[in-house]
Amino acid sequence: MILRIVHAAILPGKMEAFKKFINTSLAPGVRGFPGCQFLYVADCVQHGHENEVIFVSGWDKMETCDKLEKTDLYPGEVVKVKNFYTDRFNETGALHIHYDTFADFP
Repeated sequence: MILRIVHAAILPGKMEAFKKFINTSLAPGVRGFPGCQFLYVADCVQHGHENEVIFVSGWDKMETCDKLEKTDLYPGEVVKVKNFYTDRFNETGALHIHYDTFADFP
């Protein structure tokens, strides 16, 4: 399984609108994509990291993640979600890191 970790920071005052966008548009589209096993999106509760968010999704294989990024859904939603990001992530987008799992304890 491939874990896809995405980290971003949201503009102050935009978190509620961001959550609504994620829950009604981006997350259902990604979660419904073939090969996506799960998707979690969380906001940070650590002091000093307010308005930071992380997306954690599980995929059957890396090729599926690559296919997602080439669909109409993903580029369109990424353009929309960038409107919520701070300048740190607005130009280049959120940080995407992929991991191959080696231990699984469901």
